[in-house]
Amino acid sequence: MTQPLHVPVLIAGGGPTGLVLAAELSRHGVASVLAERNEHTTVFPKMDITNAASMELLRRLGVDEELRARGVSAEHSFDVIFAAGLDGPELGRWQLPSVTDDRAALAAVTDGSAPGQPWQRCSQAIFEAMMMDRAHRDPLVDVRQGWRIDHFEQTGDLVIASLADGQGRTLTVHADYLVGCDGASSRVRGELGIEMDGAKDFTTIALVHFRSSDLTNLHALGQFWHLFTPGGAVVIAQDEIDTWTLHQDLGAQADDPDPIGDPGEFVARALGRPIVIDEVLATSVWRPSALLADSYGRDRVLLAGDAVHTMIPTGGYGMNTGLGDAVNLGWKLAATVQGWAGPRLLDSYEIERRPVGERNRNASMENALVHLQYRDMVDTQLLGDDSDAGRTHRERVAQFLAANDAENLSLGIELDIRLETSPVIVPDGSTAPPWDRRHFVPTVRPGHRAPNVVLSEQETLFDQFGPGFTLVDAVGDNNESARLLDEANRAGLPIRHVPLTDPALADVYGRRLVLVRPDLQIAWSGTDGSHAAEIVAQVRGMAAAASRADAAI
Repeated sequence: MTQPLHVPVLIAGGGPTGLVLAAELSRHGVASVLAERNEHTTVFPKMDITNAASMELLRRLGVDEELRARGVSAEHSFDVIFAAGLDGPELGRWQLPSVTDDRAALAAVTDGSAPGQPWQRCSQAIFEAMMMDRAHRDPLVDVRQGWRIDHFEQTGDLVIASLADGQGRTLTVHADYLVGCDGASSRVRGELGIEMDGAKDFTTIALVHFRSSDLTNLHALGQFWHLFTPGGAVVIAQDEIDTWTLHQDLGAQADDPDPIGDPGEFVARALGRPIVIDEVLATSVWRPSALLADSYGRDRVLLAGDAVHTMIPTGGYGMNTGLGDAVNLGWKLAATVQGWAGPRLLDSYEIERRPVGERNRNASMENALVHLQYRDMVDTQLLGDDSDAGRTHRERVAQFLAANDAENLSLGIELDIRLETSPVIVPDGSTAPPWDRRHFVPTVRPGHRAPNVVLSEQETLFDQFGPGFTLVDAVGDNNESARLLDEANRAGLPIRHVPLTDPALADVYGRRLVLVRPDLQIAWSGTDGSHAAEIVAQVRGMAAAASRADAAI
């Protein structure tokens, strides 16, 4: 009889969230088994933008440069065109900068109100393949592609899981923790009996993923990232070379068993112009939902990514929210496995991440409603009419689109994550700055994301932070910082000291000591380290620090 395999963390699901979780655990020296029921990574494009916040986290994993090399080249814009079809007329355009232009703009921001990294266009199919390849090369990740979790149970300090492959083989895994990253139809969530709530099957969409070098037709209105028609079609440029994806909204009540038929004719009807298609890569019919799980797990079984939140793809929040889950959970699991975490640390995962999942789910629906309003307000009879009525109508549509362009311009959604109710954040009694979905207001208030600043073409402030906690020292008082560093070392909390000798950077950090977590959120901020033992105890999940205001200042 085969002996059970023992591992600190068993991950169910090898999509983006599971792969990043495995990489985050490995970064902290913790081994995992990654069980993915499919033998190959996805062939569907799915997600096609990795936002700036995710790029900062991926940079800490050392994968950002490879992702940029595999993704869309830096010179191409992220422009979104709204038009009746490829023949026009163009009704509006969201002008979104290329990686090159965005990088230059970020370098000019010195107050911490912008991310340190530009966004990146990259198909999820490419992202998954890249991360899976890295997982296979990682000695701390035991990749089991083609293996599914059949059953699991929690007993004492273990989760005992039964795995099976398609050839009749089975494997028993004893894990300290199991994390279900197994998607919207999560088997792990189902076995826990956790429900999802929200808008299910929001609509029905037909997809054609294809190769075409026919830029004469596809770029009739110029280069674009997305092109939306009032007929409910969107075509996405996946690589700015020859790979494209068409999504056609069929409506919530669509029931045609074969809505696509001939893919070439389907694409031509949707875009109003025949396209020379070199190869059809994939077709499917899918139904987006906007759902949130009642719970992010129970005891030693936790959930992340699409297993706890599904989003309409408008805004690209789904995969990016999952990556945030993975990093938040990854360092906390590592701390627990390594023995320096208290019982409150893992408890904080759901407390911190579920509100983010809810907020981003709702924002994705708000973005989708903009597209529905756009489609509803367009009068196709007036689009090409060269009359006063036609011009007035097109102008009204253009004004609506210009006023509702927040879908990919929402730094508040990306960066302004607030963990004010978390038991592992030491509050300082200050008032939070107003929240705005479009902007990020930099602050060193506990529970907020730490400010980042571009230092040179190759470096940002975050590049100086350690893999564990970082004590950013904008005070310059060695005695105060030494108290916290000594206590962290005594407690086994990994920490790096980053003194800010540049007065401008010290001003960004409020001339304070700022304790930053591995996920770049601020755990504590102040000038007085005399309560170091209480501070360190709370941020690692042992106990609450004193409620006195002087515990944080």
